[in-house]
Amino acid sequence: MSFEIHSAPVRSHFRVATLSIACILAVAACGKKEETAAPVAGTQPAAGASPQVVAPAAPEVTVADLIAAAKRAESEERLVSPAADNAIEYYLQVLTKEANNVSATQALVDLFPLAVGNAEREISNRNLDEATRIVALLDQASPGSYTVSTLKSKLSAARTQVQREDERRVAQETAAQQREQAAAQAAATPAPVAPVQPARTVQAEPRPVETTPVQTEPVTPPPPAQPARETREPVLVRQVRPTYPAAAARRKQEGWVEVSFTVGTNGSVSNVDVVRAQPRGVFDRDATRAVAQWQFEPAMDNGKAVSRELTRRIEFALKAQ
Repeated sequence: MSFEIHSAPVRSHFRVATLSIACILAVAACGKKEETAAPVAGTQPAAGASPQVVAPAAPEVTVADLIAAAKRAESEERLVSPAADNAIEYYLQVLTKEANNVSATQALVDLFPLAVGNAEREISNRNLDEATRIVALLDQASPGSYTVSTLKSKLSAARTQVQREDERRVAQETAAQQREQAAAQAAATPAPVAPVQPARTVQAEPRPVETTPVQTEPVTPPPPAQPARETREPVLVRQVRPTYPAAAARRKQEGWVEVSFTVGTNGSVSNVDVVRAQPRGVFDRDATRAVAQWQFEPAMDNGKAVSRELTRRIEFALKAQ
């Protein structure tokens, strides 16, 4: 009896089994990848990490908020100071949002003369940085104003005077230091020792020669330094607003009047005259009548009150309807 072994079918079954196992392993591997990738979509913060907190956006400041802040600053007499928290800056911010806002426009017209007084006071007190800031605000409130141009000229003159005073003070201090150094050097130098004279034979004394004593002029000490005395321009402390002429209001007429006047040593106003006006003769009487009632702190020159001639422009503008 003979037996035949057929090896081909066995190899075929082995290849089928091997392919089946490979497929199962591949499917299992894909399943693990999906399980591993799944948490990526919903990544949790690492342990100990602080969660990010997004701050809510600050609410926008409205025109009503700015006007309320400006009126509160007016009531507390914060017209131009401190910086970023005063009535004029709040009203200027209103105009950046609403260029034709009636309340802000009229308030700036009303506050302008008082702010000018603040600027003049700071210039007189030599607080030039603060004066520069206030003048810049006035320039925004009334661009090209004659009054602002005058303030800029005063500010420039004050800067020049302060610079000269500083240069004079430095020169005086330098001279004093040089005198002190010279005196100290002279004190440190030893006096010369007289040489020993050899013994001489006694001779007849010569006839003394009459000499005229040298007269020295007494040294006059320098006068004591005088204390600094106040020098400043007049400062407006009470303003009376002019009345709008009824005829001009009916005709919807606007304009301005430039007046000159004298501030006396007691701060009162006199000699009020119209320099020029536009239109002429419409607002003159009301402007001069109002200015005559103004009150100032008088100008000071070396600690003494003096009179001063001033010029101001009074604006007449109707409120927008």
